[in-house]
Amino acid sequence: MTKNRLFCLLSALLILLNSTACSTGTTDETLAANTTSSEHIVETTQEESAPERVAGPAQTDLEGYNFRIITSVWYDNNKIIYPEELNGESVNDAVYNANLSLMDDYNCVLTPIVMENEGVVTSSVSASVSASLDEYDMSFNHDNRTVDNVLKGDFLNLRMSDVFNFDAPWWTKTADNFTIGNGMYFAANYATYSPMYFGFVLTYNKDLAEDYHIEIPYDDIFAGNWYLDDMIAMTTDVNRDLDGDGKMTVGKDQYGFMASALGLVNFQVSMGITMLEKDADNYLVFNPDQERLSVLFGKFEKLMENGINKDVDGQWGYGTKYFAQGQALFCLPQILDIPAIMPESDVRFGTLPMPKLDELQKDYISGAFDVYWGIPKTAYANLDTNATIIEVMGHNCVYDVLPLAYESALQVRFADSPIDAKAYEIIRDSMCVDIGYTLNERCGGLNEAVRALTRMEAGTMASAFQKNSKLLNKSLSKINDTFREMNALEYGGETTAPAE
Repeated sequence: MTKNRLFCLLSALLILLNSTACSTGTTDETLAANTTSSEHIVETTQEESAPERVAGPAQTDLEGYNFRIITSVWYDNNKIIYPEELNGESVNDAVYNANLSLMDDYNCVLTPIVMENEGVVTSSVSASVSASLDEYDMSFNHDNRTVDNVLKGDFLNLRMSDVFNFDAPWWTKTADNFTIGNGMYFAANYATYSPMYFGFVLTYNKDLAEDYHIEIPYDDIFAGNWYLDDMIAMTTDVNRDLDGDGKMTVGKDQYGFMASALGLVNFQVSMGITMLEKDADNYLVFNPDQERLSVLFGKFEKLMENGINKDVDGQWGYGTKYFAQGQALFCLPQILDIPAIMPESDVRFGTLPMPKLDELQKDYISGAFDVYWGIPKTAYANLDTNATIIEVMGHNCVYDVLPLAYESALQVRFADSPIDAKAYEIIRDSMCVDIGYTLNERCGGLNEAVRALTRMEAGTMASAFQKNSKLLNKSLSKINDTFREMNALEYGGETTAPAE
């Protein structure tokens, strides 16, 4: 029996459903404080509850290959990708055993190289590539810091390897978004469970829904007919001046919807509104659909009649603090906020995919942030080997780690709640990091656009876009030129194979 098979059987007996979720500046102490446990035993095996598996790479002998992962302690990236030991926490132990299975089945070794912060990872990768030193196989790092490495030409084009199966369930919609021209130099996918924690999810207060006789339209949701207008209708008349002072005050009164400025970046993405599209050659163009954005503005204004969309008192938590106090029907938190804030709450809550803007939106989209990764171009000689290892990481994560991670965050067993399990699958499969957000700090003028819901108004939208268009198009042209240069050269930026 392989260790992977053994792990699958053992995982059904895990009695601790707690998470390694973290927040800004997370330490071991805060991780421990944010951890919750459940005393029940999962009664069904993973094989009985999991969907049919898509096969990963064929098992092969990698002859002891040492796969070197450079990462940092930022947001506990090192623990997300490589826990050092079993500690009784279900997600930690699932990742640990998945890594052990990978190393055993494919005869390779995973070696984390942990830096003190994300900036050091970026500079270390750049220095190594500049010196033509083959020191790292994978950089797993802060989103903007990874983009810094990309634009410096430090990473290989992932599409050079046929080993990557971009149609597999461990690749999210982000793969197409991050492909510019014919090159994809960084990724955000389920090589780790990070998308499931850094992503966003719509939560609702089950008790408030019952009190107001609000029925969640699960049949319509699963049929793909869940729209923003439906959500708006549910929030109508939910606002309550609980303290009776004649005004609505966050922290004292009740709202239909809560989010923050950053949460609304992904609200906008989830409505199918993107600021960057692709031209015929698959390069980036600034071409916001102002008509669709205008539709969103109108509906969002209606939602805000019973909602609040700003951070309050400097709280980092996307409204989750107040949702945990029972002061909102709906909330849009980053998923990692749930295990960090909700364990002490008496609120019974459920999770839903974000609705579609309207019938014209084809698919659900779950806007997300994430930790990005890339393969330094000095690892070109072992690209297929690296791809094999990363593909297996993705395969094992989707089937052996993600369900536990999501159950931990929600504090619910899918075996007991098939509705939650089905909603989770929609959220999992629709996760998407928007390329506009990805590049907004490196493309002048784009920052305002990806934050349109909080930075613009319907009546001034066109003039705001016009005001920024010159700077934005100039910045975007430089970014496209950088990708054209990389795409024109083999080995992700070298005209010939680097010296052995």
